[in-house]
Amino acid sequence: MFDFGNTNKAQQTAISTVNGPVLIIAGPGTGKTFTLVQRAIYLIQECNVRPEQIFMATFTDKAAKELVTRITNELSARNINVNINEMYIGTFHSLCLRIIKEYLEFTRLKRNFKTIDSFEQLYIVLQHIFSFKSIDNIETLFTNESIQMIKDICFYVNNLQEELIDIKKLKKMITFVYEF
Repeated sequence: MFDFGNTNKAQQTAISTVNGPVLIIAGPGTGKTFTLVQRAIYLIQECNVRPEQIFMATFTDKAAKELVTRITNELSARNINVNINEMYIGTFHSLCLRIIKEYLEFTRLKRNFKTIDSFEQLYIVLQHIFSFKSIDNIETLFTNESIQMIKDICFYVNNLQEELIDIKKLKKMITFVYEF
């Protein structure tokens, strides 16, 4: 029988619910991490769930590291031998990147693809700022101040990417507007 310790009814439900995902929303210091740790242990110990079937997403690296540390300690305290690296525990971004890498062969990405963070993106645009500034009438879209222009370019490129705008269709639209 699983020892729920000093958990409340809501925590016990979150720990022991096995059908479908569980979303835990609570304020600071309310036991979210404790509940998630106990849930992982419950799934492994009581339900024979394999580590690679456990997926826990957090918003910060700090929270993800804390989860890994606490789960490792709890598994050790209970003498449960599991490779925690097989679990999917991390930030939403790190987990998505891991899944992409694991299933790369099923994507259109090349083996040497690279993801960049916002700082790297700003730096790449900075390296090419003179190319952007040489575009006719660019000042109608962006301020002439380089730093703000770099930020604005990144903002618009990110929006185009997030909305899955087809570049070829966008070029045709722009050509049509200029011809009109």
